[in-house]
Amino acid sequence: MKDTAIFGFKDSSAGQLINMLDDKYKKKLNCILTTNEVSKIDITKEHKKRPNKKTEFILNNKIYGLPIFHKKNFVKTLKERKIKKVFIMEDSGQERSNIFEQLKKEKIKILSFIHSSVKLMGHNKIGKGVIIFPDCYLGYKSDIGDGVVIQSGCRIEHHNIIGNFCDLNPNLTTGGFTKIGNYSEINISVDIINKIRIGNFSRVGAGSLVLKNIKDKELHYGRPSKFVRKNK
Repeated sequence: MKDTAIFGFKDSSAGQLINMLDDKYKKKLNCILTTNEVSKIDITKEHKKRPNKKTEFILNNKIYGLPIFHKKNFVKTLKERKIKKVFIMEDSGQERSNIFEQLKKEKIKILSFIHSSVKLMGHNKIGKGVIIFPDCYLGYKSDIGDGVVIQSGCRIEHHNIIGNFCDLNPNLTTGGFTKIGNYSEINISVDIINKIRIGNFSRVGAGSLVLKNIKDKELHYGRPSKFVRKNK
């Protein structure tokens, strides 16, 4: 029964997820949804911007062989298509959170995906709607909140807390006893030493080394990282 949908349509996120799903789940996929406006693009021009031409784009209201629906009010579409389960791969943690709240009201199951190469070291608590890409490591007694996306090669050490709806980009490394607040975004190849606290709605720029705590709604960048501005 095709009772599963994916929120999010970008090949770099939803496309990767579909590629990682086993055949059993791929056969259950009904459609792609997004809460974002989808503008018309020139696919030939888009391919020229990229190092290869394999990126998939929406064509004739389809992508990955599935119909795509882009509506802010998506509940009606879910009901019409008899969707019972969803993966959420929208880029923004806030978008994922908004979708979560509506899906809870409709009692639609929010699925998680953890790649088989991920190492869980024990006594880990993982929330709903979590997506963990290949070759990640989750240390002993470290916990992950709802709606978190952890991209490939991240190493989260022991006794960490990752808040709800965070985005952790590839090759993040944290020390022990670290806390990353809700809705925060940690960019590629960031190193965070042990016992650091990063506030809610904060961002850390790519390649940074975090040696000091970061307050709510702040952008930090550099090695060592420094305050840049308040995060909008």
